[in-house]
Amino acid sequence: MARSLRVTPGCIEKVKFAVKRNRFPSINALAMEIGLSNSTVSNYLNGKPVDFLNFVELSDRLGLE
Repeated sequence: MARSLRVTPGCIEKVKFAVKRNRFPSINALAMEIGLSNSTVSNYLNGKPVDFLNFVELSDRLGLE
């Protein structure tokens, strides 16, 4: 199993919409709620690799499959 995952380019807009839908005013607000760094959340939102568990946690919090 891969240690890191990334949001595919075709899904980045869907992920960013999920952030707005869940009413997070900023990357910092989402990061603070989950307990991750701003850079990890930013990487996730921009399709860069993040740790598997962080990817799952962010996706779950945003209601994404």
